[in-house]
Amino acid sequence: MTLVSAFFTNINNNKSFEKYLMLGSFLLQSKISKIIFVDKEMYEKIKEFENENTKIVLTNKEDIYLYKYKNFLENFNVNTTNPLKDTIEYMFIICNKTEIIRKAIELNYFNTDQFIWVDFGIKHVFRCTDEDFIRKIESLNHKKYDRVRMPTIWNPQHLFSIDIFKNIVWYFPGGVFGGNKNFLIEFADKTKEECIKIIEKERTIMWEVNVWFLVYLQYPHLFDFYDSDHNQTLIDCY
Repeated sequence: MTLVSAFFTNINNNKSFEKYLMLGSFLLQSKISKIIFVDKEMYEKIKEFENENTKIVLTNKEDIYLYKYKNFLENFNVNTTNPLKDTIEYMFIICNKTEIIRKAIELNYFNTDQFIWVDFGIKHVFRCTDEDFIRKIESLNHKKYDRVRMPTIWNPQHLFSIDIFKNIVWYFPGGVFGGNKNFLIEFADKTKEECIKIIEKERTIMWEVNVWFLVYLQYPHLFDFYDSDHNQTLIDCY
């Protein structure tokens, strides 16, 4: 198993850099093979964590393919209670999770067939000790799935009447997904295609979980679901 995560600074005005550095440090301490993608500012803060279990990849966020579409987004106007967080740049970063997984699979520093995305600051939704959190992360080493293992909050078979281009949908929580590398690459392909289609047709972009749900509706064979929420069930039930 290879765990994949990323953190980019200065993408919105709502996140404390030091808070997420602290949260991510527990992820970095875990003894699981992992590849972490970060920008230069974050790299300087966490480079001492690089070891035989941890590869840190310096990444320029402006190289994300979505940035070239920024001037297309004339209809970007999502309904959010937190506009300081839910910026266009934030949407670009989270919609790029599947591309980061793709890059990790291409690098495959640890020669594994299983990969899992875990949000860098995911510890903030856990209610357990620091030691228990690390143990939970390390328990992922023993998990193996043939398809894309995806947590669900809402039942994906229940279609709610919601403007998916403006309102967040919580079919999937977004912080964790993983599985077989071949299915993850196909998931990345379909997510990229869907993002570009949304931008070109709707002239907007939204949360990655909304895009993933549109992918699911077209390609349900990609997925293997489990019940979860924004808490430690994301890892416990993976």
